[in-house]
Amino acid sequence: MIEALALAACATLQVETAERGPSALVRVDLPSGAATPVAVLGERVNAIGYSAPQDLVYGVAESGRVVAFDRAGNQRQLPSRHSLPLRAAVAGAVVGERLVVRSGLQLLSVDVDPASANYLRVVRETWLHPEALAVDDFDADPVTGLLHGVASGQHGKAHVVAIDPAGGAVRTVPGTGELPGGPDYGSVALGRDGALYTTSNRHHGRSTLWRVALDGSGAVVRLGSGPEFRTLDSSGCLAAPPVVDPTTTATPTTPPTGTAVVPPGGPGTPSRTSAPAADPTTAPGTAETTAPTTPTTTASSAAPTEASTSSRGRTGLRVPQQRAEAAVPLDHDVRDQRRWGLTALLLIVGAAALGRMATRRR
Repeated sequence: MIEALALAACATLQVETAERGPSALVRVDLPSGAATPVAVLGERVNAIGYSAPQDLVYGVAESGRVVAFDRAGNQRQLPSRHSLPLRAAVAGAVVGERLVVRSGLQLLSVDVDPASANYLRVVRETWLHPEALAVDDFDADPVTGLLHGVASGQHGKAHVVAIDPAGGAVRTVPGTGELPGGPDYGSVALGRDGALYTTSNRHHGRSTLWRVALDGSGAVVRLGSGPEFRTLDSSGCLAAPPVVDPTTTATPTTPPTGTAVVPPGGPGTPSRTSAPAADPTTAPGTAETTAPTTPTTTASSAAPTEASTSSRGRTGLRVPQQRAEAAVPLDHDVRDQRRWGLTALLLIVGAAALGRMATRRR
């Protein structure tokens, strides 16, 4: 039962335009009718339709220019091509990558395929039966290709109609219930549950959302109401967003923080935080223990690295490098210098005495 309800649910985007100001974009969840504000567009927009292959909503601005925006209301940059007939567009739906709009008694088909040479140009015109003038929005039936909308009447009741986009014929859908007459039904969407959801612009000072059954039961249910609007229009059901399987998503492994290692490229290359390297002498699965060590007097040529910092922030002790030679050789050199100095002094004194003796003999 829950799965059936989930398959029947859909979301549609609705443009709401008051007497003044730009249009507001609202997400409406069906069949509940819950509305969530999305964004405020930069201009007044009507006659929107949804392109599932592009996941974009196309519509017509008040100036007659075709616009496009995504689910978040972000507008796309399109070539500026104004069309006078499009300025009167009030109903819209995308059928086969063509935005089909009603402008007066004509159905205008605008090519919205970006790969087409006629992109954003009117490529087809179809004249409609006069009853179509009372239809302010429609949605395309994916099975029959007909456009379903609501024809409002000033004195009688409103009823669901189907429009043939090829020939322009308009006929009443049998087995559907009646809606209050008078207001314009500017928003129409065919739900995935087979019902038609339509919102009247103004009904006793309020906009009202209705669910009309298309199964022949004639059931009409009022779902809710809101402030009245000058114009309304619905995009139709959006495609369901892709579901990402969490089991197939790679989870990045984050190394413990606080442990710095020297990068493979040596000093001068960017370093990364990493866990300390395991001691090759420690057997796998056993706890690593550190025994106290006694500083030795042997010389060490290994340079200190940043790997001496443990993952808990403790810094390893470094034994100072000692000199290879002892202090004794330095004392030995001093004694040798004193001995050679005394010998040189005796030789000088002896040489002076021998010189005086030789002088006396002469």
